[in-house]
Amino acid sequence: MADVPEVQVGRPKVDTESAAEWNKKKRFRVYVVLLIIVGAGLVTLTVALMNAPRNELKKNLPGREFVYSTTDCDQNLQWWQTSIIYQIYPRSFQDSNDDGIGDLKGIEQRLDHFKDIHVGAVWLSPMFKSPMKDFGYDVSDYTDVDPIFGNMNDFDSLLAAMQKKDIKLILDFVPNHSSDQHAWFIESRSSRTNPKRDWYMWAEPKGTDSNGNPIPPNNWISVFSGSMWQFDNRTDQFYLHQFLVEQPDLNYTNPEVVEASRDVLRFWLQKGVDGFRIDAIKHVFENPKLPNEVPDPNYRPGVDPPYSSLIHNETTDFPPLHWLNRQWRLVFDEYSKTKPRFAVGEAYDPVDIIMKYYGSKQEPEFHFPFNFFLLTLPTWTGKTVNETVDTWMSKMPACGWPNWVVGNHDNHRIYDRRGAQYVKAVNAINLLLPGTPTTYYGEEINMRNVEISLADTQDPFGLQNPDIYKTVSRDPERTPMQWDNSPNAGFSSAGVKPWLPISPDYKRVNVANESADPLSHLAFYRNLSVLRQSSNAWRYPNYRAVFADNDIFAFLRFHQSDSHAYLVSANLGAANITRDLSSVSDIATIELASNPAIMGRSVRLHDVHMSPGEVIIYKINQPGEGGH
Repeated sequence: MADVPEVQVGRPKVDTESAAEWNKKKRFRVYVVLLIIVGAGLVTLTVALMNAPRNELKKNLPGREFVYSTTDCDQNLQWWQTSIIYQIYPRSFQDSNDDGIGDLKGIEQRLDHFKDIHVGAVWLSPMFKSPMKDFGYDVSDYTDVDPIFGNMNDFDSLLAAMQKKDIKLILDFVPNHSSDQHAWFIESRSSRTNPKRDWYMWAEPKGTDSNGNPIPPNNWISVFSGSMWQFDNRTDQFYLHQFLVEQPDLNYTNPEVVEASRDVLRFWLQKGVDGFRIDAIKHVFENPKLPNEVPDPNYRPGVDPPYSSLIHNETTDFPPLHWLNRQWRLVFDEYSKTKPRFAVGEAYDPVDIIMKYYGSKQEPEFHFPFNFFLLTLPTWTGKTVNETVDTWMSKMPACGWPNWVVGNHDNHRIYDRRGAQYVKAVNAINLLLPGTPTTYYGEEINMRNVEISLADTQDPFGLQNPDIYKTVSRDPERTPMQWDNSPNAGFSSAGVKPWLPISPDYKRVNVANESADPLSHLAFYRNLSVLRQSSNAWRYPNYRAVFADNDIFAFLRFHQSDSHAYLVSANLGAANITRDLSSVSDIATIELASNPAIMGRSVRLHDVHMSPGEVIIYKINQPGEGGH
């Protein structure tokens, strides 16, 4: 067999350096592909994270923003800016001596209630010496306590006890008129030549009628009905009384009267009182020419009280009033050198007129005038409440301090005006809006009006208008405070007849019951008052309404020093609703709610579900230095 040549099988011979270069390029391509894949993944992840729902306050928020300027406005807040003001009607708070009428000792016995609900200031309706024709608003001695309420020792004890507990005391000053039993008026009416004659408003008859009776100087009508003029046989002149016949109007065109009123303020401020609510300020001056007032075309006879039949442009808001307000303010500023004092004015007027009561930086008047616009708002919807708040905030002077009132001794209870299921919402809006809220006694436990017969009616407004007493009487909202389920609700001892009837629901609606119930009105009120003290977002009046329709009112509270903002949402409508509030934040934590079961949850704001009257307060992270 012939030899077969040997054949060599294998790789072609390759240059070593070329192979190394080829492998390097291959690895590079792999690395590039991997980098592209990883980079794309990171971009996708970043985009996903950026677009993921977050608990963070968004930019370009809806609504108008109001900020308390850190450069122009005093950041050193005083007690009247940070406290809840709690109004007590002294006759109805606590009876300590079983005469059926509340008194100063009774109030002192109940001071722990204010600490429990975190109230820092208490305003007492008049407790000065008085014949009680208008339950203390007819003062016969401005510098003494009426025996019904106790004596000056009782007052001093109450004031000392409040100071010990760091609760501020605000009294009620009634400057427009005194009682006809006041020493000043007794002198004034004694003769035309008495030195105090022109301390009050006197005028000659316009003439006599066919029966020889004196005719009043003009057609002015008293707030409580009938002529504003009362003829006095002693001197054959009429005196003016904008309210009851027994409440003659003081004459503030007399400098002696002005100084006497300032001395009254000094007397109580010297004792250590922290402030005053000044009553019925718009009535203090009248047109000295005494022209007739024109009829009001909107008057409804048999429905409206007679006072509403005229337009009162000659007897209210007369210009010298603001000069007088400044004279009073000077007294408060004088005593504020030792500790901060406070003055608030009471007037029901259009908002542009009310704003004048702030005064100016150079000539201040009241620290703020009471804001009654939420109180008197005919219908509460998200839109109407939002518009009312926006109007006040936008019309306030620079660095003016806002305030809110939702109940008082002259208006029906929240339960009766707004409806049972909305009481928590009303209290929440009152306490959480920017500025100072005022709470009328009993609203924290959801007290309601009590039906009172004409025979049991005490209010002179009702007694002077018996045909419409159920409409105009203020007794239903002045009934005794409900403390527990014992006889007379703990207001008076068993067997005592209180000055007004106790509400028939007192065994269920009372402080003791609600203190033990975490779902109660009192528990929610307490939580609200704690929340509003918790951070600068609540203390300073920065505010933005972010959503309002017929049902929902939602607003934001914030401060540049805080890491969180708060969104308050209330359903004022009559149906279960779902709303998108994600323009504020995607996610938020429920800080407080009228339904405690949902508190602490982290929830998406794109579909907020709320039942009628429900309130939810959300906590939202603020980016950076509290920017928004």
